[in-house]
Order: sequence, then C-alpha cells, then structure tokens
Amino acid sequence: MVAATAAIGFGSAAFASTSAWTEFVYNSSGNALKGVALPASADGTASFNFASGVYTATLITSDESLTSDLTGKTLNDSVSVTGMSAGASFQDQNNGGCTPDNRSVRLFFTSGGTGEGGQRGFYTTFWWSNPSSLTLTNNVNGTFSASLSDPSQWSDWNGQKGDSRADVTAAFNTAVTKVHSVGLSFGGGCFFENGVTTSDGSGTIKSSFSESP
Repeated sequence: MVAATAAIGFGSAAFASTSAWTEFVYNSSGNALKGVALPASADGTASFNFASGVYTATLITSDESLTSDLTGKTLNDSVSVTGMSAGASFQDQNNGGCTPDNRSVRLFFTSGGTGEGGQRGFYTTFWWSNPSSLTLTNNVNGTFSASLSDPSQWSDWNGQKGDSRADVTAAFNTAVTKVHSVGLSFGGGCFFENGVTTSDGSGTIKSSFSESP
C-alpha cells in the first residue's frame, strides 16, 4: 500500500471536552509498541517531539466522546511540524521496505471487533484512510479528512479497500459502530504504520483532530 495525498473539505467540528492522547512508539526491537501518555487536551489537539532513532507508529485516543458508534461521521485532522533543523528529513523504520518511500501520516481507527472469526475478523479491526493522507516534509502544515460513510476511503490490515468485496464492506460498516480508538498512523514505503521520525531527532508535530457529521 503506497501512500497518496488527498484533501476533503469539512464543516463544523466536534471534539471531546478533555481528550487524552497516547503516542505509541516502537521499542528497540522494532517488533513491539510502547505507549507514551500525552497531556490531556481541551480542544482536540496533541503534540510530541520527535527523537532520534525513536519511530512513532500512532497517535490515538480512546476517549468515549470520540469513539463507540461513529456512523455517518467524518474524521478530520490538521497536522503541522515545526522546529526541524534545516538539513533534517523524515525517515521511516527499515527504510520503508519498498519504493516509493513516501513518509506520511493518515487517519486511523481500531474496532472493538466485527463479530467474525479467523484472519478476516482480525484484519478488519484495523482501518487506515486510503488514499487520504499528508506527506511529511520539513515544517509541513496541512489538513486532511476521510468519511466513515464511504468504505472506499479506507483499507484494512490486509490492504483490502472497504469497498473491495461485500464481506469487507459489511465488516467495515460494523467496525464503524464499534470504534475503540481513533487518531493518526505514521508510516512509509508499503506500510502505513511502520513508524517515522526525523533524521536528527529535531522537530515537534502538532495534531488538531476533530469529527464532523
């Protein structure tokens, strides 16, 4: 799955009165994640500093006012990066694994379960906005969105678009009613969550997340 960039307009936003966010980073093995709690926000924003050699996989919240049944919602995020050194660039874990290696951030949610067993049930508990994303560059500032009413704007763990087959579409629509966590995912190359950082650890990223009808 190669990242692409798109933008979709959105109207009035809604966010939790106090949203707790967690940054998940890869440990030294690169095979497991650990969570870093961030200060609670009253306006849907969260920020963290990059660190050299530490790859951020996701930035998510399980706040009840932003999860559960999100039928008919559109997810929106404005992302900005400041404070990067002039010569710094974004890099992803294991050099992306394939080309083109487009380091990007995209919307992401997990579901409490689709009611299916086996691999299909596992795959369809994770969804990434595809193609809507933002390419990460030095001091980037941009906004992107994806509608949960349109399965074609999302793909699952196995890279299947939400409208690829009837069973996948049904699983997506069920997942939207049981959202467990929501936020952003960072990756590059052929992967949406292999993690990103900056080449020298400089820079701060700010996310302003919202949901609209």
